Amino acid sequence: MSKSTHRIYPDGTPVQPLYTEAPLQQPGFREEPWWTMVQEHHVEHEFQANDWALERLKQGASGLLFYLTEEHYLPRILRDIQLPYINLGLVVEGIGTAVMEALLHHAHVEIHPVDKLQGYINIDPVKIAARTGYWCEEKMYDLGELSRLTPPQFKFMCCNANFYGSCGASAVTQLGLAAAHLDFFLDNFGSVGYTQYWLALNAGTHPFEEMAKIRSARLLWKKLLEEYDLPHVPLTIYSETATTHQTAFDLHSNLLRATSSGFGAIVGGADQVQLRPYNSVITWSDSEGERLALNQHFMLAYESHLDQVSDPSAGSYFIEHKTADLVESALQYLQDIRQQGGIIEALKSGTIQDRIAHEVAAAQPSEVLGVNLYGLEGETLPEGYVPRAPMTRVEHQAKYQEAEFEPLQPIRWAAAVELERIQHTSKS
Repeated sequence: MSKSTHRIYPDGTPVQPLYTEAPLQQPGFREEPWWTMVQEHHVEHEFQANDWALERLKQGASGLLFYLTEEHYLPRILRDIQLPYINLGLVVEGIGTAVMEALLHHAHVEIHPVDKLQGYINIDPVKIAARTGYWCEEKMYDLGELSRLTPPQFKFMCCNANFYGSCGASAVTQLGLAAAHLDFFLDNFGSVGYTQYWLALNAGTHPFEEMAKIRSARLLWKKLLEEYDLPHVPLTIYSETATTHQTAFDLHSNLLRATSSGFGAIVGGADQVQLRPYNSVITWSDSEGERLALNQHFMLAYESHLDQVSDPSAGSYFIEHKTADLVESALQYLQDIRQQGGIIEALKSGTIQDRIAHEVAAAQPSEVLGVNLYGLEGETLPEGYVPRAPMTRVEHQAKYQEAEFEPLQPIRWAAAVELERIQHTSKS
C-alpha cells in the first residue's frame, strides 16, 4: 500500500491512507455535549436591537452577540432579557470598562445575580493593532480595569484569533498566532484574569481540520499554563463561520459551507458557535438568513444528535494525528514569534504579514462552486451590490503607508472570481 495519497490539506501536508495508532493526549472538551448557538447583531438603534434579540431568543438562540460602542444605552438593548439564562457577547470599539459598568448596573436594577452572568466582552488590543496598523498600549489598561469589574463567569481576556483566519491564514498559522496572542497576555498579566480567557477561532470548510484545530488550541493552552506555572483551567472557545468562504453568486450554497464548518467546530469542542447566515456577505441583517442559520444549529443538534455526545472525535487515529501535527507546527511558529520579541514586534516587523500573504497567494482558488464552477446561468447579483475588488499587497501597503505598520487585510476567496465573471458577462 502506498504510504501517502494524492489528497492534501489546505496547508499542503498529505493525508495518510491508514492510521494504526494515535498519540496519547487529553485536549479536553466543553463541559456539556451541547453548545451555545450564537447570533450576532450590529447595533444601530437600541430599541431595534432589543426587538431583534427577543425575536432570536424566541426562535431558539442561546447566545446573543452585540457589536456596539460605549454610547449605546445597554439597558434598552437588554430590556426584558433574562440574562442568567443566556450567553451574552459584547464587542466594544470604545471603552470596555464603561460597557461593563453599564451591564453590572443593569443586572443590579433588574435583580439578576451578577455571579450568574455568562458571556464575554471583546476588548483585544492585539487584534485592534493587527486590523488598524497601530499599537495602542492604552487598551491594555482597559483589560487591567476589567479584571477588577468583570464577574467570575464572564470572560474578558480576549484572544481574537479568528481575525487571522479571516485574512487567509492557514490552520497552523492561525493556531501559532493564537498561542502567541495568549502568550503575550500571560506574559503581561501573569495570573491576573487567567481563569477568564477566551479564544475566538475562524471555522473553515474542512471539517476534520477544524476538529483538530480546536482540539489543538486546548492543548496549546494547557502547555502555556504549564510554562507559566499556573493551575489548569478550561479555555472558552468561540468559533464562527466567517464570510471568507461565502459567495455572492448562488447564495444558498453558503448554507452547505456553513453546515460543514459548523459540524467541524461543534465536534471539535467549541463552546460557542456562530453559523453566519447564508446571505451575510451581502447584508448584515436579514430575518430569513438568521432563521435558516438557527435551523442549521437545530439540525446538527436535534436531528443529527450532536448535542448528546461528548467529544465524538476522541480516539480517532486520524484526528489525533492531525491534532498532534498542528500542535507541533504551531509551537514551532510560537517559538519563532518569541524570538522576534513577541506578537506585537512580529507585526511591526512585517513577518506575520509576509507569512499570511504567502499563504493567501498559494491557497487562492481558481474555481469556486456556484461562481465559475457549476454556476447558475443568467444569475445576477442583488441590485446595488458589487464585490469589492481585492487589493494587491502593494496597493494595500500604499493605502496604509501612514500607519505604524502594515495592517492585515481580510479576504473573501470568491471575490476575484466573481469580478472576473461580472467582467466577462458585461463584455458579452
